[in-house]
Order: sequence, then structure tokens, then C-alpha cells
Amino acid sequence: MKCKKCRSEIPAKQVNINTDLAHCKICNTIFKISEVPSINPSFDIKKSPKGTWYKRVSSKELKIGASTASPMAFFLIPFMLIWSGGSLGGIYGTQIFSGEFSLFTSLFGIPFLIGTIIFGSIAVMFVAGKVEITLTKHGGKVFTGVGSLGFSKSFLWSEVSTITEVHSTSFRNKSYGRGSKISLEGSRRVSFGSYLRESRRFYIIEALKSVHYNIIDNNTLSF
Repeated sequence: MKCKKCRSEIPAKQVNINTDLAHCKICNTIFKISEVPSINPSFDIKKSPKGTWYKRVSSKELKIGASTASPMAFFLIPFMLIWSGGSLGGIYGTQIFSGEFSLFTSLFGIPFLIGTIIFGSIAVMFVAGKVEITLTKHGGKVFTGVGSLGFSKSFLWSEVSTITEVHSTSFRNKSYGRGSKISLEGSRRVSFGSYLRESRRFYIIEALKSVHYNIIDNNTLSF
């Protein structure tokens, strides 16, 4: 294996699997073996499965992404329409048709209004959402949303030591298909991809590991 810091080859006698530690005598660095980027030799970033993509934008930039479309939309959309239509129609619709405003009733309906917004955003993500990561040699930007509408998170490769999958223990998240997410961990944590199906999340994780390894080992985005 290679040193995490100077990338020199480390002899086997300086690697201790049991303690998860390695010692590089070249730069006198001791580090955790589990924090050294590694890749799956059978993974090919260019062979993106259905619902994912790999795009070479330029020699200095590439994009990987995945659709968040899910069969859950067939169940969530009708539920949202019935639940939201009934609750909001009964609370606000009656006031509109009667021409009488009730402060108490309007305030009572706020939680239902918030619920409608939450259910609606999840439903839209399950129909036409995406997660797309723009990558350079220095870092990347993660976009989650629909079309050009959404939010972004940025990170630097120097901040990343581990790329992993984190599983949620929340029943609420699991019930909406948000049981796991991708986590970039190091000096800070960047998490995303909770709407992705398992196979698509796996591709994104392995693709990020490949890019990370290439940049650290070869200082290149080439594949």
C-alpha cells in the first residue's frame, strides 16, 4: 500500500491490520489503513447502469449523476392529493367559499400546509429529481433537485478521507425511500443521495471513490 501523505510504498512489516495502523518511514507519518482511499478493481466508471450517467465535460471537469425517479411516486402522489386536498380544502376552501376568515382555523391548518409542501417536494423528486456531482481535481459540487431548481453542496478533496454509505435508523425516512445516504467524511461531512435507489447510490459511491483515488494517486481526472 501507499502512504496517505507522501504516496510512497510502505513495506508490509510497517502495516498492522489488527490495529488498523500503518507507519511511513519516508515522511514519518502514522495513519489509519481504513482511511486510505481504495477502489473496486472490477468497477468501470464509464459503464453507468440505467438511471445513472457519466459525462466528460472537459479535460478538467466531469459529471456523474443519477435519477431519483422511483415507483414510490405511484403511491405517494395519490396519497398526497387525497390527504392534502381533503385537509386544505376543508380548512381553507370553506373560508374562501363562505367569504369568512377564521384566524383559529387558519392557524390550525398551518401544519397541514407544511405537510403538503413536504409531501409535494418528495413526490416531485420521485418523479423527476436527480443528484448530479460536478467534479474537478480540487473538489466537487453536489446538486440535488429537479431541472435547474434545487440546492447544492460543495466540497474539497483535501477535506475528504472516506466515502461511505450511511444507513438511517429513522422509520420515517425508510418509509419514504430515504433509508440511506452517501457521506463524504473527513475534516467535515457532506451527505446527500437519500432519494437514490440502492443500485444508483452504489454507482455514485464507487464512481466517487475512483475519482478520489485517481486524484490522490495520479493527480488526474483521466479514466
